[in-house]
Amino acid sequence: MSQFSELYKKYYKDRGDERLGLFQLVAKQFDVQRAMYAGSYVHVTPSFVIPEMVYVDSDKKAKKVFVEMAPILEFIENKKEYQESPRVTFYGASYTSDFGEDDKSVDLLISQYAGFISQACKRYLKIGGILLVNNSHGDASMAYLDDNYELIGAINQRNGHCRLVTENLASYFIPKKKDLDITKAYLEKHQRGIGYTKSASVYLFERIK
Repeated sequence: MSQFSELYKKYYKDRGDERLGLFQLVAKQFDVQRAMYAGSYVHVTPSFVIPEMVYVDSDKKAKKVFVEMAPILEFIENKKEYQESPRVTFYGASYTSDFGEDDKSVDLLISQYAGFISQACKRYLKIGGILLVNNSHGDASMAYLDDNYELIGAINQRNGHCRLVTENLASYFIPKKKDLDITKAYLEKHQRGIGYTKSASVYLFERIK
């Protein structure tokens, strides 16, 4: 077993945290062909359903295992759900840096547990592209405040199953504390999710400008 496979198994497979159903739903719903996962570590599950992936992470272990791409591509090849060969690009850099990717080059931007990716990597998402984001560090809240994005869906995950909600989205992002003034400055200061009266596991935003 390669070092990459060991890391993937330890942090995703063994923990039941591959989130394959989530990526299957989003890839099919929006016909995603090319996506970026910033702060990905070695979580390559999106490559099982998306033919071309761009991964970005400055972690030392991630950079070390991605030096040898062949074992990773073989791993993906054995699990992919599309006909063509998988294509993977890895940038061993902070996602806040200018790591060389073209602007407006991806259909989907993935933000999971890694900070304000909706802001730092927005430039890479096509107009009309989709931001897939959770609120662990307040990034979904940040996207909600950003007029470049429009909330178009919420996904609830339970026991590996995902359900997409596209109606009554105005009921999300209502703070439990009525006097709480949520601003970008507040989110940047606290860097954590906000307590809302109604929440979802993951949110979908469209980049509208």
